Amino acid sequence: MATTINTEFDSIYLTAHLPEEIEYETDQPSLEVSVYVNASKVFSSTYYPYQEIVVVRDIRSIIEAAMADRQMSFTTLKIVAAEPTNKAPTVTYDEDGNMHMTFDDATPEPITVTAEGIKVIYSCYKTIDDSDSFLYSNFLTSRKSALIPRSVQLKLSNYTKAYTQGSNYALIYYSHRSVPGQINTYKADLGKMQSTSEKIVTVNLTHQSFKSSVDQAMNTNCIVHGVEYHIGVRQFNIYYTDEEPTEVFLFRNSFNVEEIYSLFGATTIKTEVDRSEAVCGHKTQFYDETVKVKHEVETAQLPYDEAKWLNQMLTSKLVKRRIEDGSYEKVLISDITSEVSDSDKELIRLKFTWKYADGNEWL
Repeated sequence: MATTINTEFDSIYLTAHLPEEIEYETDQPSLEVSVYVNASKVFSSTYYPYQEIVVVRDIRSIIEAAMADRQMSFTTLKIVAAEPTNKAPTVTYDEDGNMHMTFDDATPEPITVTAEGIKVIYSCYKTIDDSDSFLYSNFLTSRKSALIPRSVQLKLSNYTKAYTQGSNYALIYYSHRSVPGQINTYKADLGKMQSTSEKIVTVNLTHQSFKSSVDQAMNTNCIVHGVEYHIGVRQFNIYYTDEEPTEVFLFRNSFNVEEIYSLFGATTIKTEVDRSEAVCGHKTQFYDETVKVKHEVETAQLPYDEAKWLNQMLTSKLVKRRIEDGSYEKVLISDITSEVSDSDKELIRLKFTWKYADGNEWL
């Protein structure tokens, strides 16, 4: 019988849909099972069969932890079960008929059973659709629309197979400055194909790029009010506002891809000073002084879907804040108060505290 795998795998998975257990049938005394992501071993352990069955558990947790630690959103999975290598002795006899056994120092290649070529997309959430259908019809975000300040870009990601053909376009809703009350529509063609390789495609969508497309095509100086962004059957709605955000954060969402959040709300800066006091020569001096600065945030009123989405930032392992030059610095979020209700009578306002990870403030 040797070793066979009883678990069947699909070609692609969201991590939340991965099998929790893998079962092997074997007549060997043990199996060494190793898990690889992008050819890098992330787990290995020896299992001993019970009634010729070996069950490897917590596969999903192993893969999710490895991808999260490496900040990976897309990987190729390989699982290898290796039978133990038995070194057969070499038997010889001397002139007196005595038997001698010697072992070759070279280790033979182990017999392995491999499940490989499995594509995996990081996801904290399960979906009603199977993984392939969900990835074909959804962007890698839990929200369907966003209110974006004109000064802030939008990061939007989706999975694509190599050479996939589709109808990719943006419907841009704009008005001429001379007739601000009349809304017009311009269709910008984004091409039929996104990539020549299987990958996650991330685009940075800006108000200026959409405005330039309309201005060049229509020979005008327009104001863009919103965009319907289409990649195949996927659709994301963008609404623009002239209001400037209080803060701008970048974080890794539930699919481990980067998203940008424009925060509208109130921020209170709290400074905590801890120091000791000593009197020397009738003069009082301070020593061992430490200064801690925290930023307490209360968001503006949020719709239900956006509040649910914002929870991903509050629990994300990587959050950064935009500073004056447009770059991002890592921050730590704590003291989270998140109560999201779908009641029409309650206002949703989330509260949290953040500080720079290195402890230094920026001018």
